[in-house]
Amino acid sequence: MARARSPLVDGDDRNLTYDDIIQASFALGSALKRGTRAGECVGVMLPTGAAAALAFFALSAYGRVPTMLNFTSGLAGLKSALRTAQVKRVVTAHRLIDKAGLQDVVAGLTESGAEIVYLEDVRKNLSLRNKLAAVTGKFAPRLLAARPDPSKPAAILFTSGTEGEPKGVVLSHQNILANVAQARAHFDFYASDVLLNPLPMFHCFGLTVGTLLP
Repeated sequence: MARARSPLVDGDDRNLTYDDIIQASFALGSALKRGTRAGECVGVMLPTGAAAALAFFALSAYGRVPTMLNFTSGLAGLKSALRTAQVKRVVTAHRLIDKAGLQDVVAGLTESGAEIVYLEDVRKNLSLRNKLAAVTGKFAPRLLAARPDPSKPAAILFTSGTEGEPKGVVLSHQNILANVAQARAHFDFYASDVLLNPLPMFHCFGLTVGTLLP
């Protein structure tokens, strides 16, 4: 079992080491940052798993703000979220769209002006520059990584929208670290522990406690 050696294992039994995570994040982030600016919100519409975690770290590595989208909220809810966070680009996966039957939703988002980026296509078309970013990120991450103000936005989540349109919840880097510290203060975690995250990463606990804490 990958308990001792793999910090990230997803439902498809993909085992990623810390080096894998760092290299993939810098390579993917190098590709995803194209056409965006530091501090810009980029939508992430993915189920909980390695792909969602890597997309989050990839955007963060280059100073973009991962905006976690609830793909079960329907077209109206998603459009509202994109307007609220001023999101122009949404990162997703063909596999999710096919399995969840979200073709009409994607078509609606595209018609509203959103650029849909599929991770499978990005990985297939990584350039030499993107691959060099992976190597540089592993050995000299400070040469590439963003150094944002801790009080600035690190991620955006959204309420369920049961009482109107979904409301954006901005988490700063300080907020996330404080939430992680609060969870650690209430639970005893050990290096040998394995944490199962059944919650979506567009949920506050699914992101902070289920993903970022471990």
